[in-house]
Amino acid sequence: MNPVVFDGAFGWLHPADGHTGVVLCNPFGYDALCTHRGWRKLAGRLALAGMPTLRFDYPGSGDALGAEDDPGRVDAWLASIASAVRHLREWTGVTRVALVGLRLGAMLAAVASERLGGVDALVLLAPPITGRRYIRELRAHRQSWLTTSAGFSAVPIDNDGPYVEAFGFGLHGADIDALSAFDLQRAASAPAPRVLLLDSSGSNLVTSLAAQYGQLGVDVEQGGFEESDRFFLEALYSEEPVEAFARVAEWLADDSERAAPQPAQPLPVALPDPQLRLECQRATERPVRFGHCFGIHCEPDTPLPGAPAVLLINTGAAHHIGDGRISVLLARRLAEQGIASLRMDIGGLGDAQPSAPKVTLDMLYSTALRDDAASGADWLAARGHSRIAAFGVCGGAFVSLHVSGIHPNVVAAYGVNLQKFTWDGAARSPGEQRMVSSKTYLHAVFNADKWKRALRGQTDSSPLRIAVVLAKRIARRAARTCTEAVARKMGRSVALNEACSLLQAIDAKDVQLRLVYGEYDSGLEEARLQLGASFAALKTVPNVRALTLPGLDHALFTREARNAVMADFETWLCDGVMRGAAVAAPALDSRADALTGPLAGAPAAACIGSPARS
Repeated sequence: MNPVVFDGAFGWLHPADGHTGVVLCNPFGYDALCTHRGWRKLAGRLALAGMPTLRFDYPGSGDALGAEDDPGRVDAWLASIASAVRHLREWTGVTRVALVGLRLGAMLAAVASERLGGVDALVLLAPPITGRRYIRELRAHRQSWLTTSAGFSAVPIDNDGPYVEAFGFGLHGADIDALSAFDLQRAASAPAPRVLLLDSSGSNLVTSLAAQYGQLGVDVEQGGFEESDRFFLEALYSEEPVEAFARVAEWLADDSERAAPQPAQPLPVALPDPQLRLECQRATERPVRFGHCFGIHCEPDTPLPGAPAVLLINTGAAHHIGDGRISVLLARRLAEQGIASLRMDIGGLGDAQPSAPKVTLDMLYSTALRDDAASGADWLAARGHSRIAAFGVCGGAFVSLHVSGIHPNVVAAYGVNLQKFTWDGAARSPGEQRMVSSKTYLHAVFNADKWKRALRGQTDSSPLRIAVVLAKRIARRAARTCTEAVARKMGRSVALNEACSLLQAIDAKDVQLRLVYGEYDSGLEEARLQLGASFAALKTVPNVRALTLPGLDHALFTREARNAVMADFETWLCDGVMRGAAVAAPALDSRADALTGPLAGAPAAACIGSPARS
């Protein structure tokens, strides 16, 4: 597969020698984040079947230019599908084109096919049928998430008329109305001669759509998509719908064979521009490969002298854009201030090669991923960035923490909602398999609805079970406190504490480390277990600081959480990391001071550790 750039979009071309090409139309937002690995496998499957395939990011999504709140996103998405079809024809010389869309991408593919004309085959996977129905689903997902422990600290949306959000991705303003107006059942012309429609909802709307297409002369084939429930899960748990994708590949191959015989001569091609780049505001982005890893290098037009480059590491199993697209947003925000960055895919994640056949927690917390992150730091260092700051959320925070301890050029690390300091399997959880903070449990204990559901047998987390877990945690903390007291009395350690040993080694390396938590996050539980209830262990590591930020959910699904983290990171990078280096290089002071201007108004943080040295 080869990276491509066209009309401000970024994508991947999976080459093949056939005369039928396929454009994959992404689902929206969190669906795209969850299904990225499986979607990539579908592209590879189609290419192996002889069909060159193009997958890409819509404007304002993924690695493409723009932001989600830019006006006219829906029209821009439809235009980008037309542009993808045109470029696929130019690059590969295919004479026939099929569109394959997933969820909202299926609706966009159907609308684009009808408007564009000339699409030879159309595959709709779990289409929402009407835009109004899809908007309602997004709102329902948001409300459901707010009732979970992950959403306790989230800022509610007072008015979801101008803004609809689910799991970190939103629709804005007139685009909500534009999308709501879509109804595939009202198609006035056939989108394609043949349509494959796979759905698991059992909705009458799907049957009505098939009937409508039939009246327009379309050869429609319907089928189930029962595997979708396991596909639309968090990236760590998402499973490729093998049966559905095999059916799609077979149906498209059959459609190609039904077409008129193709000429035997080689296809004419116009290869994509080898100088791949996206011109952002005050920066240029380029896709890069190093070893088996992949990354997007964001290079500012006017570099800030002495500023460290930032290494942005995968969040869990998600690809390099991050939850809520935070890695893209942060990279471009830093570039406007003259700071370079590399957002990367490590260890078979995202677009690294080869793709991992299966992702597990043991893989995400392995030394192999730490070493891959080190290769990203090597790549930056080879391009003149002698000082590097690592940034990660959840599993990415773990990798950032550990790469900062081994790589000579990593002088700072910023971790959001770190769940583990060290890893030897799920047994490291403090008291139970599922990591839930004590504050969340206390919230549940005093929740009347929780008691009602428990009495009706509607939840396996009864208040009594929660009380048992809290008692175990109190006992563990008491044991830790006693051990620390004995150690102080004897003047030496009486029990190995891997977390403290790790932080001491990082501190001795003179790495500036900042750990940020949400007040309900389960990572706080692990930190208190390892560092003491009052984080007393941080007193011996002055380069390490830990704090909570208000309104911070675990995966940064809300705009408020993402903005709070980005503002805090920038302030810390300037005041804690760059200003410390400026002591040895006073010439940096004027530019460092200039960074503090746009950061005014950052939310107040609650410090729970020792201040960093400056």
